[in-house]
Amino acid sequence: MRSRAGLVDSYLISQYPTSLIDVRRFNGDHRLTLRPVMPQDNRLLAELINRMSERSLSHRFPNAQLPATADELASLVCIDYRRHLALVVALHEGGREHLVAEARYLIDPDGQSAEFMLMVDDAWQRRGIATWALQALSHAACMAGVNWIRCDVLADNAPMLALMRRHRFCCAVDRSDGDIVHAETRPRALLAWASAPRPNPFARALRWLETALALDAPFSRSTTQR
Repeated sequence: MRSRAGLVDSYLISQYPTSLIDVRRFNGDHRLTLRPVMPQDNRLLAELINRMSERSLSHRFPNAQLPATADELASLVCIDYRRHLALVVALHEGGREHLVAEARYLIDPDGQSAEFMLMVDDAWQRRGIATWALQALSHAACMAGVNWIRCDVLADNAPMLALMRRHRFCCAVDRSDGDIVHAETRPRALLAWASAPRPNPFARALRWLETALALDAPFSRSTTQR
């Protein structure tokens, strides 16, 4: 039998989910493409893994032995797009394509929930890419009929925990291992929260000032009358 690595070049995609492709600009100059992974991305994914810091790698692959073997890389890019979905964020620069992020989920056998993983290149963190990928995964999960998405986060992974709290995940420390935090939410709730309009900080401050002046006005008039 041929190994999984030998199947990369001949892997056939029956239903590539083109509806998940999205293009956005970051920092004005960088045009990034979010798309489902393809079998030929194995080398690009290996380059992304090799660029990651040891700390970031330990957060994404806490129990894995790195560097990854060819068969392990093949298992990350040769997927069925239904039970196992993986998205990558690609940057075209200098005539080449580079991956700056990877996100995926695996649907449980019951079809009701899915575990997801997320990784962003250290140089591209804190630019909104993780939020973009997470929302894309949530949209795909909704389309697949998944009711819950979850992930296990190491307690020292502050950026990931901040992302979970910002998107109102329910976070709980593992009872038997305090180094692990369980985070979960409903993908529909996450998308609804993401699409809700955010209050303008200036407008909120102005409303607070107007309220404070309105509350203070009767007291000022009564003082003058006396």
